[in-house]
Amino acid sequence: MEELRVNQPGGSSKEQAVDASWPWLNLHEPVPALSGYRPVIGRCGMVSSPHYAASSIGLEILKSGGNAVDAAIAVSAALMTVCPMQCGPGGDAFWLIADPTGEISVLDAAGPAPAGASCEELRGRGLHEIPRRGGQAVTVPGAVDGLVKAHRRFSTLPLSRLLEPAARLAEGGFVASRHTRASFLACEEQLREKDALALFSTNGRVPELYGLIKQPKLAQCLRDIGRSGGRSFYEGKLAKEMAAACQSWGGWLSEEDLAGYGARWATPISTSFRNLEVFTAPPPSQGFALLAALRAVESMIPEPLALFSASTVHLLVEATNAALALRDRFNGEGASARVRDALEEMAAFPETFDAERHRPIAFDPQGTRKGDTAHLAVVDKDGMSVSLIQSLFYDFGTCIPIVSGGFTLQNRGAAFSLQDGHPGLLSPGCRPPHTLMPTIVLQSGKPRYVLGCMGGDGQMQTQLQLLVDLCVGGLDPQQAVSRARWYLDRGETTRIVAEQGAVDAAELRRKGHQVAPMGRFEEIMGHAQVIEVTPGGILIGAADPRSDGQVAAF
Repeated sequence: MEELRVNQPGGSSKEQAVDASWPWLNLHEPVPALSGYRPVIGRCGMVSSPHYAASSIGLEILKSGGNAVDAAIAVSAALMTVCPMQCGPGGDAFWLIADPTGEISVLDAAGPAPAGASCEELRGRGLHEIPRRGGQAVTVPGAVDGLVKAHRRFSTLPLSRLLEPAARLAEGGFVASRHTRASFLACEEQLREKDALALFSTNGRVPELYGLIKQPKLAQCLRDIGRSGGRSFYEGKLAKEMAAACQSWGGWLSEEDLAGYGARWATPISTSFRNLEVFTAPPPSQGFALLAALRAVESMIPEPLALFSASTVHLLVEATNAALALRDRFNGEGASARVRDALEEMAAFPETFDAERHRPIAFDPQGTRKGDTAHLAVVDKDGMSVSLIQSLFYDFGTCIPIVSGGFTLQNRGAAFSLQDGHPGLLSPGCRPPHTLMPTIVLQSGKPRYVLGCMGGDGQMQTQLQLLVDLCVGGLDPQQAVSRARWYLDRGETTRIVAEQGAVDAAELRRKGHQVAPMGRFEEIMGHAQVIEVTPGGILIGAADPRSDGQVAAF
């Protein structure tokens, strides 16, 4: 397999032997093989999200004078409408916000286990893990209070105005794409079991391709949140219904849990990488695993970078494996104090790395995380930047419907462990280990890259590949997002799942890896969004072709 190399400025390539009298423009491309992937370019504002309608709504907020947080709130609510399999009012969120001076704020809108949560109850039933779709997997939904807290600190426009475009979209309906219909079909059995299809369909069937999905109850819920500053969600009739619905499926969520919840501001964590500073959210986010991997490989990445070479992929896969093993050992409530220990352990990676052989690492199978998530990126005219990621965990979460609100409850509590001594042990009032990890990269104290992606364990892995591509390989955001990716699948056995053209399978097998080839643009690789801010202030944006996303800019 021929390596995909980055042409150096002024360098030569085999293609330059072609008759130059014909305008072979690819001869002047840094990476000719990726020349067909074109980013969106803007100057005054940009939004990238996994759905075109949500991106358009965010752009209108920016054009009307709103800032990046205003737009992010509007896009977040729109994604709750058009991506109900990935996110909703019943889920969690993490925000990373950079003001124009580069000061970073983290908003942790992840909810804790209910006060009545009990390991002993589940163990007494002979269970070794939390039922993934049961009421016991429901934690307090945090995303709505995240919208409220972000609005209170940074917004310039009324909350009701920011939520109204999503409410109109839910009321009037959005068109089901191939991806939307496939998501419903993949979860149809679980949705039927809990009578949740009625939230999205008047005939009790999976939405038809290009059919209209109307959600009038969700529209009313969003308007009530806007009018009440979020209290209609955490108190009153809706809170009572959420508690009753969860308890009817064996869960512990109570009205008191909801009324007492508050998203909280946190301190970001960061590491340097190639003269840049990479920021992400602290635990219970898994973001520290990305920082650990970046620090481990920074001095080991070959230059010029051969993006698809077996040596490059082997290095990144081994670093990913080691970083995720550390995540499983350290992440959980209170893990922020242990992040430094994890990073120090990862500092030994160059000494243990074998360039010719895969080194298996024991891991906890319950530590693997697979999820359905939505990320959005926004940059406004002043340079304020937002990386926001929100999720129900699995597709449609628990699938437990909240009829009067038009949404389903998350199953983030399935990430808890029932094993004593585990950092993610199920405990009342504690938050579970989270895969959600927004990222912002600063250069000389100013935002340079705003990025994130869906995909459980894959979030860390995709971001590692993106940052190497962007910061070392010189790819633009759309090239980095669109190129073939690999995913380290830590299931019953550890294997590399690779899109067509992403790896040299034969050489990686020689190094001891199991390799499973896949097609092109596979869902398991996640949906990534990237906005680059050039030193001159130009915005370069990308949306993942694996999603229904688009970049909107002006």
